[in-house]
Amino acid sequence: MRKISLAAVLAFAAWIVGCTTDATVFYTIRGEDPSFVDGRWMYILSYAGGRETVIDSARIEHHAFTMKGRYAYPVSAFLYMGRDADGVQISASDFILETGNLIVEKPADGIFLLAGTPQNDLNNDLPRRLAEIEADGRPALQCAKARDSLVRAVVLENRNVLALSLLDASLLWLPGDEVAALLDSLPGTMQQHPAMKDLRARIDRMRTDVGRPYVDITGLTPEGDTLSLGEVIRRPGCRYLLLDFGALWCSPCREEFPNLAALHEKYAARGFQIFGVSFDVSPERWRECIETYGMKWPQVHPGFGRAPRQTKAWNDYALCGIPACFLIDARDGRIIAKNLRGEALAQQVAQLMD
Repeated sequence: MRKISLAAVLAFAAWIVGCTTDATVFYTIRGEDPSFVDGRWMYILSYAGGRETVIDSARIEHHAFTMKGRYAYPVSAFLYMGRDADGVQISASDFILETGNLIVEKPADGIFLLAGTPQNDLNNDLPRRLAEIEADGRPALQCAKARDSLVRAVVLENRNVLALSLLDASLLWLPGDEVAALLDSLPGTMQQHPAMKDLRARIDRMRTDVGRPYVDITGLTPEGDTLSLGEVIRRPGCRYLLLDFGALWCSPCREEFPNLAALHEKYAARGFQIFGVSFDVSPERWRECIETYGMKWPQVHPGFGRAPRQTKAWNDYALCGIPACFLIDARDGRIIAKNLRGEALAQQVAQLMD
């Protein structure tokens, strides 16, 4: 059973206006695994353009499924077994829906990839190339720069939907201006892609980014007072400040909190400060987080009873998830790096403070 939403139809119309060649995708996707539950449905979902679009679906029989159809244009997508609250993401990351025969492969337990077409095979090989960078012994900051160079090279060599997908992910750590310049390098037909328009719109809406001044945040402290980011940045002796967004419910945040505590312990007396913004669901969970991870730096909450995406802080900093962080030079209030974590963040702070 094939389903195409109104959003997909409208996106198709926009694509046709900007295309000079036929971009229609003709695909076949096959998958089989004992974890695929008979009687459930496998879906192709795409979020290109900022909306969920159901591209196709197939009923699972004998722990296998087949989808065969066509779509208006190449697009990044995901496989889900079921939808909404009961949906299970099958593809480990997004894949490219392009013309050809795609097979669901299982390179490791619980990890599924789609292989068999040029863009997907290249996309599946990127983790290996990134792992080689990590394994060659260079410092974490140099690894991050090498990763950025690899992404830029793939973008410039391919200039297709895979390039667009990589640039979307790269906006987490690359300045928006750099991402926009790489978007400009993609061909004219790609400029009309719904995902391209959505990514450009998000860049245009960004109030904060590397090279720009911070936007102030005011929230409640654990003691019930109010405190602003600007107040902490202006404190005597503050040289650099890490604005950190996190929560106890966020597993990657919990992994990062001990690293932040170690940095604060080492450099606080020399002018390094942290300003934590919590998205915990209750005051009790927030206090538990602070006590569990020994957070001795200023902490605020933007207000309970609202989803994180509804808060001004989330939207001012164009967050797409947490953990997220922004390193600020207190001398001029400008953001000098974003979303560094672990050893890469430690090396950056060491370079600034030592």
